Amino acid sequence: IGKMVYISLQGNIQSKLRPGSWLPGIRNPHSEEVEWKFPESTSKETAMNAVSEAATSLDNFLERSNDKESRTIVIDTFTKAKWMDQVVLKFKEDGSDGGELKAQVECCATGFFPLIVPLAPLLNIIFCFIPFGDGGNCARTMKILQKKVTEMSGTEIESKTIRYSLTNPK
Repeated sequence: IGKMVYISLQGNIQSKLRPGSWLPGIRNPHSEEVEWKFPESTSKETAMNAVSEAATSLDNFLERSNDKESRTIVIDTFTKAKWMDQVVLKFKEDGSDGGELKAQVECCATGFFPLIVPLAPLLNIIFCFIPFGDGGNCARTMKILQKKVTEMSGTEIESKTIRYSLTNPK
């Protein structure tokens, strides 16, 4: 239980800082972006609630924030080795396509060192310039979340990759 408290405390710091996303050229090997398109009849509230419920029901997923005003949900995810990735979903209604609801979904590894390492957030700040890959983990994480949202909401979500992680084996 002490280890989980330690990881949770470091996770709170790491989630706010996200040093792995600071440098654009360095973050590309470990970040990926997709666009979700919801069925026409889906409201923003329904979609955001489905994402929130899905994140809550999945192991190693932690909803960090859900801001209905800015239409943004932030979810922290943890690998078995306790690396922390962060998924940010931004919802928008696209008037050009008849009011379709879309979500820009970006997943990014938050740092080089896993949270099991003492002082990982500080080390990740110091070494934020070190390039590292995710090996496709961001894509897997977003697919797991999408599948759970689809399962819980009973609606099919179309997904289109906007940007692959440079280390995603596809």
